[in-house]
Order: sequence, then C-alpha cells, then structure tokens
Amino acid sequence: MKIIKLLFIIICASCIGSAFAEQTDDPNRFQVETTMMKLQSGKDLQDLFAIRDKFSDFAKSGEIQFSSRILVPWAVSKAALPDNQDFDAVWVGFAPNTAAYSATLSYYLEHGDMINADFDAVRTNGARTLMGGEVIFRSGEMTGEGIGAVLFRTCELNAKQTMNNAKNAMLAWSEKLKAGGSKGSTYLWNPGPGSAPSLADSFLMTRWFPSVEAWGESSMAYQNGDMSKEEAAVNRAMDCSAFRLYLNYPFYRRER
Repeated sequence: MKIIKLLFIIICASCIGSAFAEQTDDPNRFQVETTMMKLQSGKDLQDLFAIRDKFSDFAKSGEIQFSSRILVPWAVSKAALPDNQDFDAVWVGFAPNTAAYSATLSYYLEHGDMINADFDAVRTNGARTLMGGEVIFRSGEMTGEGIGAVLFRTCELNAKQTMNNAKNAMLAWSEKLKAGGSKGSTYLWNPGPGSAPSLADSFLMTRWFPSVEAWGESSMAYQNGDMSKEEAAVNRAMDCSAFRLYLNYPFYRRER
C-alpha cells in the first residue's frame, strides 16, 4: 500500500518464489507494513479519517486480506527513532501472511488510482518498512472501533541469549500483568525490508491495549504488583529502550 510505514520499524517479508504459494495462515504470525505520514498544510486527522469509507470500498472491491490502523505519537521522542523522521502519524497495515500482502500490493499497483488522489491531498508518505509479526501473548481483549493505546520499545538480545529466552521472558511478564488486571496483548515485530540500518540485530516489543483507560490500568498493575522476577528475566534476555506511547485509531478492518 502507498500508505504505510511506522516510525521505527516493522516487518519481515522474507518469503520468496514458490514459498508464497505454499504459505498458509498461522494465527500467531502476520505481516506488517508501516509508513510514516506527514499531513499536508491545513489538513488534520479528520481529513484522513474522511477517506475511510472510500478506502473500504476499494479494499472490498479487491477482496484484499488487509487491515489498517493509524497511530499518532503521544509520548514519543522522535530523535530516538531509527530514521529520526518528522511525522504526524503512522499508517500500519496488517496481512495474515506474505502471500496475502503481495496480493494486496498487486491489487493496489493495478487499481490504486481509485484512491491515490484522496490520500495525496491529505498526506505525504515517508519511508515504508516491512516486518514480520508474532504473537507472544493474547489478553483476550480485542482492539475495537474506539481509540486504543500502543506501546513500542526497541530491543536487542543480550550476549549468550536466544530469541526463545526473550519470548519466554516476555510471555511470563505479560501473564503476570494479566493476573494483575492488565488487558494488554504482547507482540514481537522483526524488522525486514526498508528497515533502518541501525535496526540490524534488533526487534520491536509492542503492547496493544483496547482503550487508553486499559493502558492506564495496565500501568497500575505494573506499579502495584511485584514484577521483580519477571522484569529480571526480561532484562537478562534483552536490552530494550524506553517504551514509546501512541494513540491507536481504527481505519479499516477486513472482513473475516
């Protein structure tokens, strides 16, 4: 899509050739595409959201397997991001796998003129990044049509640690927060094509909350609970930046 890349990274497209044809849906893995967006002078988020219905018609006409959200930085130091770009929002697109993403891209390249002018009048795109997403922990709470919250942090494995160590530590950390009342889900995003060179050997840990209030409740669960054991396991497995907080707005949800 011509509308997507995220601030610091996102998604792995490492399947090629005949692997596309063999790929099937894995509910715990998905494809991510992100694009930093700068709003045109005099435009705001409402102008972007006004395109939702037209984009929905476009997506349904091609029966594409693709959903999208708009992330708006709330507590983010842009200087800390790999690209250090000036942006107002991030378009994040999700497909169930690389084959579905490539089919969406093919449809867009052939029929994108149906929507390009509408988007171009509202925003300009920054660099696009692809990433591979993986579920670490599902809270059971779904992101709905309201405004949610998302946390991101950039991480690297510590010496002599493996990705399994990191995943297990994130899972235990998430489960402990869930027991304390958190509604957040945890995902791992592996940078792929388009990622900044500074992201080499890095990955994103991201937490998604169904509402802003749910993020606050999760923060209180962290503050009020004894997370020392789980936090030590996370710190032993990986070295991470501070979290960055974004507001999460729905744009298009594909029909299942």
